[in-house]
This record gives sequence, C-alpha cells and structure tokens, in this order.
Amino acid sequence: MSSLPNVLILVMDTTRAQNLSCYGYERATSPNLDALAADSVLYEQAIAPGCWSLPSQMSLLTGLFPAKHGAHELHLTYPHHYPTMPEVLRETGYTTFGVSPNSWMSDEFGTTYGFDTYLKMWQFWPTLPATAEARSRPWIRFAYRLNRFYTRYRFPKRNRARHVNQALYNLLDNAREPFFGYVIYWDTHLPYYAHGKHATRWLPPGVDLERAHQVDRDHLAYHTGQLSMTEEDFEILRACYDGALASIDEEIGYLVDSLQQRGILDRTLLIVTSDHGENIGEHSLMSHAYSLHDTLIHVPLMIRYPACFARGNRVSSHVQLTDIFPTLLDALELEVPEVRAELQGVSLLGDQPDAADRLAYSEMLSPHPSIPALNRRAGLPEDTPQPRHDRSLRCIRTPESKFIWSSDGQHALYDLRQDPSEMTNLYPEQAEAAAMLEKHLLSWQPPAGLPLSAPELHMDEDVRQRLRDLGYID
Repeated sequence: MSSLPNVLILVMDTTRAQNLSCYGYERATSPNLDALAADSVLYEQAIAPGCWSLPSQMSLLTGLFPAKHGAHELHLTYPHHYPTMPEVLRETGYTTFGVSPNSWMSDEFGTTYGFDTYLKMWQFWPTLPATAEARSRPWIRFAYRLNRFYTRYRFPKRNRARHVNQALYNLLDNAREPFFGYVIYWDTHLPYYAHGKHATRWLPPGVDLERAHQVDRDHLAYHTGQLSMTEEDFEILRACYDGALASIDEEIGYLVDSLQQRGILDRTLLIVTSDHGENIGEHSLMSHAYSLHDTLIHVPLMIRYPACFARGNRVSSHVQLTDIFPTLLDALELEVPEVRAELQGVSLLGDQPDAADRLAYSEMLSPHPSIPALNRRAGLPEDTPQPRHDRSLRCIRTPESKFIWSSDGQHALYDLRQDPSEMTNLYPEQAEAAAMLEKHLLSWQPPAGLPLSAPELHMDEDVRQRLRDLGYID
C-alpha cells in the first residue's frame, strides 16, 4: 500500500455557501455536509476567483487566477501553458479519474489534461472522444446525434447526483491506490431538479411540483428583458434550488459512508467545494453571469484529512480556490519546484495570517455569455444593446468590505458587516475608502492589460490603518 493518501475533490457546481446549513442557512439543506464539516476544517470565507465554471475550476486545477491560466471569458479553452493538478499527481504515481456532468469541463475545452479516465456524464456514452478525426467515423457521428438527444431531453431530468455517484463507485471499485478523483455534481445548476422528497420539501404553501416546473427558467430571456419574473416565481426557484442541494447532500452522505465501508476514508484527502454560486433573483439577476456579488463568489470549502487537518476547526480568514493546489502539494509533501514557482495560491497548511490580513480577488474579464451570444440565444439581433451587462468586472474583498471595479465606471462599494447581501452601494458616498480600495485593486494590473502576476493580497499597513480610521474595516 502506498504511503501517499488518496485525493478526492467533490465540486458542487453552482452551490453558494449561504444556502448550506453549516454556513448558517435556516433551512436544513445539508445535514450530511454539516456532519462532514464537524469532522473537517471548514473555511467560512472561501472566495472563487471567477463567477462561472471554466475560469473558476481551472483556477482550482492550476492554482492560478483566470487571467494567468488563460481559460476565461476572452479565451474559452485552457491553453495548457501550466501543468494541472491531475498531471502533477499522475507523474507522482497516482491513478487519475474525473466524473463531470458539466460540458465546459471536458476535452472540448482543454480541461482534461492528466486524467487517465474522464467520464462526461451529459453524454449517453460518457467516454465518447471529442476529436474531429473521431467524429468523422460513421458510428461516432450516430453516437453524437444520440448524445445530443440525450443531453437535451433526458439528462436535465435525471437524478444527477446519484447518476454521478454510480459512475464514481464503479471507478473506485477498479482504482489502484493512490488515486486522484475529481467529481462534479450539477444538481444545483439550472434547472434545479431535485430528487424524491427534496423536490417538494420547501415549496411555498399551495404550490405543487407541476406548478414549480411551470416557472420559466430561461435566464437569457430574463437578462434581455423578454421574461418577467414575480417574487413568487423566485421563491419557488429558491425552493427548487434548496431541494437540489439537499439531493447532492444526501448522495455525498452515501459516498462518505461508502469510503468508510471500503476502509479508505481516513487515508483519503477529501475536499468538498464549489466553483461558484448562483443568483436566484438577487441583484435582479438569474443564473451565474454578469456579477461578482457574494451570491456568486462566496463558496463552501471543507477539507477532511485527519493526518493534516484538525477536525472541527472553522477558519474565518479569506481563502481562495487557487489555494487548493499548493495545499495539496504540502499535504502530500511534493516539492515540484517548477510548479510551485508559478502558483498564485497559498498553502492552507502551516501558519496562517490573521483574518484581517488577507484579501480576496475575483475577476470577470468580459461578459459571459458575450453580448452577441446573449442576444443570439435570446432570439434578438446580435447588436442589440445590453448596457447593464456589457462590462468587465474585478473585485477586491476584505473581511468587512468589498469593492467591485466595473469597466463602464459603475463601480460598487459594500459594507459587508452591515450589508452582507450587498444591497446598498456606498460608492461614491464613501469616496475616500472607495478610492483607496480602487487604487489598491488597479495597482495589480500592469500597463499592458491583464494582471498576469499574482495579485497582492495583503494590504499596505498605512492603507489598512486609514481604512480603519474611517471605520471601514475592523
């Protein structure tokens, strides 16, 4: 048996931290994750570096911010300039596999480097290749037609968490240790289909499942003003979202039990997180686009591995998905200096800064979907103006405040202590504090454009003291 632990990363796609009961939510959406959190280290302020799957998950897999790893709104594929986590672990002797119901996380977009096996669960044949040469074969052309039918009509209504776990159990049955597994759950992604009792558990009084399914989930039409949503519609969608989260939670509970029964739980470094959150009517938005509010970038993160992480510990300082890769290298005692030299994340093992000392950073380098794509998919002329969404965004977050820079000048400043839901924009009423945070944010961007070097995530003491004098940070 190898002395190296197994590694299993569970990504609950589109799951925002605020809807887990272990993060203070009033609904009991996550009893199994609550129990796991009590046996893990839970990070209370984990911040995603992007607001949708491709840039955010590639930040997790590379330890780099989107502008550096290159898979983002301006370049919709990973250019493979830097090694990924599964590549490094495979070189170390790990068996590597991935299970993904998210089509952005696939070989079509260059995100599967380093995986021995990668199952694309939105396809009828999960291992169907993506190469043009393969698609030229007659039987594969037929398979792709079948896959399109399956993806459109069957996949969205499946109990996807159970579907993913069934594939994962088969992989675990045959995996040689040590293994690295990267598993994505997608139930909390639109259209929010829950399983069994969870489907109706939190629906408003008088609303049945048929009525819930009638609520229009076309976020593209909503963003282009073609769809009006009532508060009851959003209340129903939030209930469906919570039910979908409870479905994932139930399956993760079964998975943890399975790891225990297999006798590998304590020798498996288990990480549970999300790539981004979701707007369900908040900020007049749907889905996960055109925003860097905490509904999209504040994500859950818990790590269970008793050999390195104290059970039941809760960490209040900022951490980011970019920190997972260097943390993993430290936990496995892997040096790989050529990899570490490029990483922009910080290991979560060892001495950590005080909660007030570390900032967090997120970016949306261009609107996604792009404005022409948004209009096209909503049935409008491509050049239809969408001024509210046609902008890039970058944000800096202190534990108490957040500044969002917008390319159209519509900047935002929030006091997270008094306004955790980010409802009151204090810019420009708090002009001095906003200017200091804006200057600090923009200092990371080289004159040529994108911030290719690591953002400076520790504020100068004089800046911090002035913000403290203004009463804007503790």
